[in-house]
Amino acid sequence: MHRFQPTTRTRAHFFTIMSATSDSSATDVEPGSEDQAPQLAALFLIVFDQKVGYTLTWRRSAVDVELDGAVEFKSLPSGLHAVKDDLVYFVHEGYAGLSAFCNKPAPEAERNAHFVAVGILVPLSYGRLGRSWLHAGRLEKLASVMADDTTATAPLEEFWEEQSQSKPAASGSAPRVDRSKAHGRARALSTITAVVPSEQSLPPYHPALSIIQYVDTLGPLVYRLQQAALLRKRILFVGAPPVRQKCEFVYNLSVLASIPNALADLLPPGTDSLRRLRSLFSLGIHDIPLLEKLRTYKPAVDSEDAQTGSCESGEQGWVACTTDEIIVTKKQLYDIIVEIPPTYDAKPETRVWPTMKNSEGELIRASQRDVWRYKLLHHELWKYRQDGAKTNGTKTNANESEDGDEDARLLEHRDTHDDRSEEDEVYNSNTVEPMTWSQLAYSGFMWWASAGEKEAYIVEERDRDRELLGDLSDFQTGLPTAVIAYFHRLTSSLVSRLAALIEAVDDEDGGAEVHGDGGLEGELLVLGKDDMSRAGLDSWSEADKGFVEDFLWLYFGRRAVVKGASLECCGVQVC
Repeated sequence: MHRFQPTTRTRAHFFTIMSATSDSSATDVEPGSEDQAPQLAALFLIVFDQKVGYTLTWRRSAVDVELDGAVEFKSLPSGLHAVKDDLVYFVHEGYAGLSAFCNKPAPEAERNAHFVAVGILVPLSYGRLGRSWLHAGRLEKLASVMADDTTATAPLEEFWEEQSQSKPAASGSAPRVDRSKAHGRARALSTITAVVPSEQSLPPYHPALSIIQYVDTLGPLVYRLQQAALLRKRILFVGAPPVRQKCEFVYNLSVLASIPNALADLLPPGTDSLRRLRSLFSLGIHDIPLLEKLRTYKPAVDSEDAQTGSCESGEQGWVACTTDEIIVTKKQLYDIIVEIPPTYDAKPETRVWPTMKNSEGELIRASQRDVWRYKLLHHELWKYRQDGAKTNGTKTNANESEDGDEDARLLEHRDTHDDRSEEDEVYNSNTVEPMTWSQLAYSGFMWWASAGEKEAYIVEERDRDRELLGDLSDFQTGLPTAVIAYFHRLTSSLVSRLAALIEAVDDEDGGAEVHGDGGLEGELLVLGKDDMSRAGLDSWSEADKGFVEDFLWLYFGRRAVVKGASLECCGVQVC
């Protein structure tokens, strides 16, 4: 039987990775040439007609791609008529799409409203969305103008003419990134992905600017969703319009769940396709045939490739969003559904958290450790904001733009209740796993046994969580970079610990440097409480146990069993 064997440098490489990523300013928000808008592959106008529905009334295309019967539905998701304006991201035949929707009053004969959308297609060679957001402001203005008179297409002609005269980038290649101006410390630590120069702020409309909103909306579930994304599940955000927020959440999750480049040497051959989660963005009922072709990403069964973590060709996970409930009813099309409530910015005692379920309708809930980590992250974000407020509007961050403080924009939606303590947050049984009887008994026993003192094990675990988070204010490139680097460190810690454990149990001379309680039982890799804790997981959570077993099989081709925590007295397991 073939088995993945970590290189002999695994342990040394682990410390290199963790030291490099502990303060890294690196990120994965595809920052290169952010002020250079991509050349359009297509420009089109969609108008609602009361007799025939949405109609593609004007178009220009520089490529051979079918627009009719596709972009109309992608640009105008179900329920969009309920909002005044919106931005919708989608993908279509190898291109990234962006449409700006506008809803303006109209005579009763036209159902009292003008619904129009001005959309574009750009090459995906520039990243997940082809940097299409750089055209968002222009598209919003064009949509507003066209809503007044859909026949006056001169502004569209002018925009297309400008694009036709611009110099196109090389086919299939992204623009060159000038790193000569990047912060020196960031260059030295660029072991995760691309580096964002400290002088450069993210442009308006960049989806990464919503990353604090993403974390704040999901609460402790942000960690459980991260696990599903790392397992390359088919993940679907569901909620009512506007669509822009959920499209940006798709982008955020895809970035956060990317596998850092520094981990390449620790993963076996054949796992390159697992490095990034595919992003589909907005979906509708006309995308159902596509979803039927995309199956869950699983290791091949009963094959030689399974032992190296290789996956069946054509199988892949994805993340997308929809406003269409019909897709939700087709449970075979997705693995995980995240229902986003209409409002999230409320007082702690009245707040409604998102609901996360599998395709069978079973709730997926955060662990007790996830709650602790989320409160820690929440506090750091609050502290970052407080530190910024002390500057009284002066620029203290190289990532601030001339138009204002970017990080203030990231946190502005938290102004109303940001003075609350993280202890005020209320989580119900739909959001967080309850403590198990064993955990309750263990806590009571340890209190009695130690006269009320905290067990050193818990203190070490929380210190480890604090160390992985670090101080967000240390990041010269701003909050998006800090949050993304934090989640990448969590992934790095998980992969590195598991790779080191595999090497230790497979190497007769190894194991001395890896402190844990794992081992081998036949061909099964056994993980204990200490292994789980050091990998950043909750040793009491059954969901975390299942996750690490699935992760080891998907990425390393190793079958595992996790024993986790239990209550023992005098060497005898009580529960």
